[in-house]
Amino acid sequence: MIYRDEDLLRALGISKDYWELLGEVDSCQQVIKKLNEEYDLMTIASSIKAQNNWQNIALYYRYTQNRYYQAFEVISGLYEQMIKYQLVKRERIHKGMPLVWLRDFSLLIGNRVIAKRYAMLTLCEDVIRDYEKTPPLNKKAGGIYFRLAYYHGMSDIEINNYADKIFEVYEKNSVNSMYPEWILQEIDNDWITDYPTDSEFYSYKPNLFYIKHLLGSIKKDKKGIELERLAEYLLSIVPGFRTYRRLRSETTDYDILCNVEGTSMDYRAELGRYFICECKDWEKPVDVTTITKFFSVLESAKCKSGILFSRKGISGEDSYKYAKREVIKAFQRSGLTVLIIDESDIDKISKGQNLISLLRKKYEETRFDLPTV
Repeated sequence: MIYRDEDLLRALGISKDYWELLGEVDSCQQVIKKLNEEYDLMTIASSIKAQNNWQNIALYYRYTQNRYYQAFEVISGLYEQMIKYQLVKRERIHKGMPLVWLRDFSLLIGNRVIAKRYAMLTLCEDVIRDYEKTPPLNKKAGGIYFRLAYYHGMSDIEINNYADKIFEVYEKNSVNSMYPEWILQEIDNDWITDYPTDSEFYSYKPNLFYIKHLLGSIKKDKKGIELERLAEYLLSIVPGFRTYRRLRSETTDYDILCNVEGTSMDYRAELGRYFICECKDWEKPVDVTTITKFFSVLESAKCKSGILFSRKGISGEDSYKYAKREVIKAFQRSGLTVLIIDESDIDKISKGQNLISLLRKKYEETRFDLPTV
């Protein structure tokens, strides 16, 4: 049994119904299950008291033995319930409270890049809440202003500029703006100013509901734009990856350009400081000609690697012929690496697979010509 501080439980106003659960080794999952059973989606959306119960239990974990991971998990559960409400009712609710706590707990864990992302997601929510004000942010409400200014080093001008950009995006598309992650993809990424810490190199914290939302958009999209958006999102939440979508030079269109930042000593050092991504939302596997053209783009840009997001993969996956064999030969010939992400991989990520680990496995299979397991 884990020690329980009953004075703290009382101070936080946590019901005695939860006290015994909080003493269990696997208390986190049991508590989240009980919270979901006690409060339906409508109650969570409309009741500050219900939201505070989630918050207070997370704070209990935070203040007992510094159990930041459990605190993070509980608040993540609240955020997920709020997203579920939006899906059921098809209306937006304010989600700033769980997001700002996710920021705080991430910082306590030592994940400063992830923490700042949550801070920016909170800013998106607070701007929408305060959209009738000019500028569209109440700096005294919610606490995100002082966090961005005092702890993340953003100036007043920067915060106001981002508030204006967020409000502009929201006005143009209020439906997709129900996901603050969508808004963040529509503004610049100059707010990323930190390198990832050692503790967060393999931390991958996507919004799985947002991934599923984008997957639904792909089915309605005939131009492949939504696959590019999904691919960029999947990469952008890797700590140390700075992404740019739909860039054009005089001769080449880049679906996604990624800059790898930090001092990583893992496989990402082999990918190079920059890599390019191609997205092919086709009904058939990508062939040798397309793969060869992609290698030509990589060579012209002096990039060591690229990622191909192809719903149907590439030809010759099972037989190690055609495009698959060309990928292996290109690495052996010139050291160029192309990693393939297909719809089965995206499905795994949407169910919680860590993209960082997935990319490492694919890199090792390509470099050492290992069979795909």
